[in-house]
Amino acid sequence: MDTRQEPMETLILPNNLELRIYDRSRKLAGDRWYVEAMMEIPVPLTPEVCEKLSPDKALVDRFVQEQGNPFLFRHHKARHFIDEKEKDRVFQTLKEDFLKTNRNYLASPRFASMVVAKAFREWEERRRWWS
Repeated sequence: MDTRQEPMETLILPNNLELRIYDRSRKLAGDRWYVEAMMEIPVPLTPEVCEKLSPDKALVDRFVQEQGNPFLFRHHKARHFIDEKEKDRVFQTLKEDFLKTNRNYLASPRFASMVVAKAFREWEERRRWWS
């Protein structure tokens, strides 16, 4: 993602995390568009979140170093070959569908620890697979 791009919209969730919504749409050909909404939540890797990941502090430190702090939860929703006249409506629909479906999960007080724990398990599995 182009980190210089400003979010189209930013929402503060009840768990005090910030949901950033980006419009990553682009013209494909003629009047046809690839419409993409990207949602991003920076999750601070606090000691409280990290201590639950593993008793192996060196492994957790390596995860934090590779993933970065804050950890970035990202979700994309996209549609292909959308008529130019429909692109704004389609983007709005993608965004609203995501929020309607995921708002409770994203706003949960446990969201940060759950999403980081899942990313840690996947990272650890990939690491074991390649070693």
